[in-house]
Order: sequence, then C-alpha cells, then structure tokens
Amino acid sequence: MKKTISNLINFTIILSLTIASIGCSKKDALQTPALTLGIEILSATKAGGNIAFAVVSNTDWTVELPAGVSWMAGTVLKGSGNGNVSLTLLPNDAAPREATVKVNYGSSFQSLKIQQGGYVKTYITLTELRAKGETTITQDLYVKGSLISDQVGGNSTSLKNLYISDGTAGMCIRLVADATAMAVGTELEISLSGAVLSKFNGLLQINGLANASMSTTGKTTVIPAKSITAAQFKTGAYESMYVAITNVQVANIDLSKTMVVGTSHTSIKMESSTGETFEMFNASYSEFKAVNVPQGSGTVKGIANINIATYQLIPQNRADFAGLTAARFGAPAVLTYGTPVVGGAMKKGVAFTVDNLITLPFTMATTGQAYNLSVAVSGAGAAGITTPIVASGSFAAGAVNITIPLTGTPTTTGSVTFTITGTGITTPLVVTGIVIDPATSKTMATWTFDTQPAAFPIVSTTSSTDDATGGSLTLSGFTPLPTLNYTGSSKTIYVNTWDMGKAWLFSFTPKAAIASGKTLSLVFKGYGTNTAPKDFVAEYSKDGTTWVQMGAAIESPVALAPFTRTIVLSESLTGQVQIRLKVTSTVSINLGAVASGGNSRLADIVISAF
Repeated sequence: MKKTISNLINFTIILSLTIASIGCSKKDALQTPALTLGIEILSATKAGGNIAFAVVSNTDWTVELPAGVSWMAGTVLKGSGNGNVSLTLLPNDAAPREATVKVNYGSSFQSLKIQQGGYVKTYITLTELRAKGETTITQDLYVKGSLISDQVGGNSTSLKNLYISDGTAGMCIRLVADATAMAVGTELEISLSGAVLSKFNGLLQINGLANASMSTTGKTTVIPAKSITAAQFKTGAYESMYVAITNVQVANIDLSKTMVVGTSHTSIKMESSTGETFEMFNASYSEFKAVNVPQGSGTVKGIANINIATYQLIPQNRADFAGLTAARFGAPAVLTYGTPVVGGAMKKGVAFTVDNLITLPFTMATTGQAYNLSVAVSGAGAAGITTPIVASGSFAAGAVNITIPLTGTPTTTGSVTFTITGTGITTPLVVTGIVIDPATSKTMATWTFDTQPAAFPIVSTTSSTDDATGGSLTLSGFTPLPTLNYTGSSKTIYVNTWDMGKAWLFSFTPKAAIASGKTLSLVFKGYGTNTAPKDFVAEYSKDGTTWVQMGAAIESPVALAPFTRTIVLSESLTGQVQIRLKVTSTVSINLGAVASGGNSRLADIVISAF
C-alpha cells in the first residue's frame, strides 16, 4: 500500500513537470520581440549633463550611439526587458545640434533624436546698424553683407578699408590690419560686440575692427549697382552702397586729365545733365590710374562716399566708367590758360639752371591737340637771355602746365618782361622777373631739407652766414600745430589740415636796415596734393598785423615747381620781418573743396634783399 502511494506521488510530480514543461515551450514559441521608447525627440539644454529615456521591451536590447559624435556618451547602453538609458552630453557653446540614437532589438530598431540647445546669434541688418549712428556696440550682435570693394581694381587709399552691402544699405569697414584677398560678392559675417561706429571726414564706418571679428560664410552674392540720379546721390541716402549714376559726364575742366594725376590721389569733377556736381575719386594705387578720363556722357558706377562736405563716387574697376561713351551735353570744352609764373632766381653773370623756367598752367585742352608758343623778351635785364624762346608739343592727358625753359646768362640787372603768344592765346600773356646782382644781394635766410627737420620752428639752414638773425620757419592759423611730415625723394616738408587763412610763416631780423626802394624777394619750390589748397598769396609784414602782398597770387601745382615773388619796398625794414604764404580760398587743386588730408609742400626756400 505504501509503495502504491509513493508511486502515485512520483507520477503526479512527473506529470506536473511534464505539463509545465510543455506549457513553457508553447509560451516561448508564441511571444514576438517588442520594444517602444514612447518619445521621438529628447531635448537637452546647452549646459549639457545627464539625460535619460525609458525603454519598454519584452526582449534584450542595445543602444547604438551615432558615429563621429564626440559630444555624447552613454553609461547604460544595454538591457533586457524594461529599463532606462542614461546619456551624458557635453556643454554646447556653438549652434544648436542634434544626433540620432538607435535602440536595437532582435533584427529591428527604434530611433530617438537627441536635440541640444546652443548659442543662437542675433543678427541685425545694415540698415539697423547704420541707424545706431556713432556709438560703441555693447550687445552681442552680428551683421552680414556682401563685399562690394574690388580689391583687384585697387581703388582704395588703404588695404584696411572694405565696403559691404546687402542691396538695401552699405557700410565701410576699417580693419586693424590689411584685409585678405577676397572676390567681389563674398558674403562676410561681422561680430559687432565692442565694435566702434564713428565718422571719418563725415563717412560712417566700423572703425578699428579686429580682423578676427570678420569671417566669410562660404556664400557669394554679387550686389548689382543701384541706379540713381545725381540729385539722389547728393542726398547722402546711398552712402557706402554700390550705385550707378545716370546722365553724367566729366566736367570740361578735367577732360585733359588721367584718372590719377602724377602720384597723388585724384578727384575728377563730374557733372549731371540737370546741373548737379560731385567728385569721382581715384586712389594712386588704382589699377586704372593711367587711363585717360572718359570723354563722353552716360552712366558711371562706384561706391558712394563722402569726404567732409564733398560727395564722392569711388569706381571699383575700369568697367565702372566704361559706359561714359555717349555724346556730351552742355557747352564744349574751351582751352583756357592760367597766370604764367617765372621760376628760379635770375642773377647777373650766373647761367640759368633747370629751375629757371616759365610755368604756364592750362585747363580744358583737347588731349593730343598740338600747341606752339613763342616768348618775346624785353626790359633792362633782358641782355644775355637766349632768344628766340619757343615751346611746342601736344596737350597730354593729365598735364596741367606747360613749362618753357629759359637759357642764357644775364649780363645786366633790371626788370625782364616775358610776353607769350601762340595756340589759344587771344591776348598776349605777360609775366615779369628781375635780374639781380649777387654782389649787392643779401641773403636773409634759407631752408633746405636734405633730412627731416625735427619739429617746428625750423631754423635757417645758413644761419651762420645770413645777413639776418633769428631765421625761423613755422605755421600760423593752426591750433595746435599739425604733424610735420617729410618726403625724402623730393626733399619737401608738408602738413595737412589746411584751410583758408592758414599759412607757412617765415621770420627774420635783418642785421642792417633794408632801405626803401630795395627789393624783398621770396624764392621757393612748392606743390600740393589734389585736395590741398590751390590759392595762396605771398605777403610781408613788419609788425605782424599789417600785411603787404608780394607780387601776383600763387596757384599751387600738383608737381614740384619753382616760384619767385618780389616787392619793391616803399618803406625801410628794421626789426623782425615776417613773410607768409597764406591760403586765400577753400578751393582745392582739383577744384573741389580743400580736404583735411590734402597737403601743401615746400622746398628750397630763399629770402633775400637787393
């Protein structure tokens, strides 16, 4: 009986295990692997740190992080059944970013996007930037614009200067260092934090911008020239934009010039069919500096600029002024001569040098037109001067003077009259000079500049032999005195910031009285840049208050030229005597307005009495 019960119990256990075994196998065979994440996007702050998401599953799973993503790492990357995945994100100081994480199970996977916030730049437009006026920007702002400066054309006074535009507004950028080479249309992004907006001679610019604050975006957008009239141009509303001004031409007075005259930056006077005038500015570095100015009318393109109160257009390449080919409007150019000047001291018994010449300025000549001039010589001091004196050639583009050399050796003292006739001269032009006797002439003071003087005042170079004491050269009308500059190649000194009434000032005290009836003489060489003063006058004074003009007015040239100004004294001079070269108008050499950057230059100054 016990055995039966035992056998029954064993059978029951075996049957139960068998049924259980059969039941388990059936369940496993019917179950399908499944996994859900419950979300499609998981967001994180730019600060980074730990984030997690839940996995609901009935099977084993593994987390696959995106390849090449270095800002994300995982600490729990596999599990079985339900679980949590933990990820660690690095801080993000750049733009917002995202990556896709896969959770693999069986032969399937589920995806989840991880999005992390970042630094979002705040952009303003160039119009909004200009509206801020002169200020220092303290906000973390950015602006974008396309380069409109043509660095290949090179029409800029500095490699640090750039212009950008978005087609609606423009801005000049003054960098700390030279800009790298970039093509027109290159889109630039500028970080404005700490940027200084200020005006230079009236032009609003980002001044002293660190080069590292400007970067390229990789995009190129060429901004077309905006078509405007000369009247619209002169409103100033298009400052620093690339514009196309219609119905304009080079004014008659500048038709004989090249785009750049000599080695100086040059402003060409432009006029519209409706009467407005402005300047076309060309830097001496421009690729097209030797090109003759266009002779016709039409449309001219360039960057709108302002210099003090003068509106300027800065062409960027030859194509910008190639459209000036139509028939001209208004009166044709008429050849006009200025006042001739005799240069160089004329001394009895001393042969003439290259400084002894007649300088005859002209305007509105037709380029290539031939000229033939004759100079008659008369007067008490004419003996020994070689005649006939003739000059012939062709008016060249860019020329503003005809120079007529004088030769010979004067044999008598006295006045000499030079009478000029010839091409385009309806009434003879007359200029006079004086032949002096070196034996009776007394040198009061001289200044030559073989090296750069240290500062004002500059003492006479020949002070030990002068017939005067206290020979001194300085300036008047300047407060404070401007920087004294020097050019070794021409041995000239110069300063900027000229204006009407300002003057070069010479002082000396004769060792013996200069009697009434004697001649006081000032001989010098001088010239100026295009925006320097054109009109000067030489004057003397014995008290610093009453001034007497010495000879004809002086028109400053753009190339070094000799000048002589004399006066027969109607009074004796004792004590300190002053002579000045004073600016008498606000007109510049290029017939625009005198600009602060224009410089007047001097060399080889001799003051004497005979």
